[in-house]
Amino acid sequence: MFSLKPPKPTFRSYLLPPPQTDDKINSEPKIKKLEPVLLPGEIVVNEVNFVRKCIATDTSQYDLWGKLICSNFKISFITDDPMPLQKFHYRNLLLGEHDVPLTCIEQIVTVNDHKRKQKVLGPNQKLKFNPTELIIYCKDFRIVRFRFDESGPESAKKVCLAIAHYSQPTDLQLLFAFEYVGKKYHNSANKINGIPSFPFSPVGNLCRRSILGTPLSKFLSGAKIWLSTETLANED
Repeated sequence: MFSLKPPKPTFRSYLLPPPQTDDKINSEPKIKKLEPVLLPGEIVVNEVNFVRKCIATDTSQYDLWGKLICSNFKISFITDDPMPLQKFHYRNLLLGEHDVPLTCIEQIVTVNDHKRKQKVLGPNQKLKFNPTELIIYCKDFRIVRFRFDESGPESAKKVCLAIAHYSQPTDLQLLFAFEYVGKKYHNSANKINGIPSFPFSPVGNLCRRSILGTPLSKFLSGAKIWLSTETLANED
């Protein structure tokens, strides 16, 4: 009688598997390098990675991760995470969403949770502990908090000292903001009939008229008319 068992396969393939295409190799997500947006002449003084920006006071659910940078003009937090709990968005020509100009900083407080220490940091001061948190009180009533739980302790200390040094100079003329405005002010490309122009054309037009000899009363009345028309246009 014949056996009902199927015969064992004897054919063996020696073909190589198909090579992987570049699309499959490059399908892994790439780590985007976080770079600041700088003005002409602005330089980065110090930076620290793996910084957490605190958004809410009662929870860390909405915190953002990124890089904290101190330049000679501002402190900038760079992140790829979208801003949570944001109902509206505005754009500044000089500052980003997470930027704070050095001239807006009122007080800098460094905190160490493990040693239970905190210090109000001033210019040319030493920091004897590694900060785990940085709190910045701004002149526009904002309070900005950064955590250094995953950052290098020495890098966190250096960026705190850099912010304190460059935000409180011995002479205000040393601030980059004065130098930048001065270059824009004296640039011949920004002048009309030898008179410096201003970035906002309606107010700049009124200012140029006042410089050219228009009485101050007419200048103020013209500014009020412009503001009233702008208000009505926004209401419509």
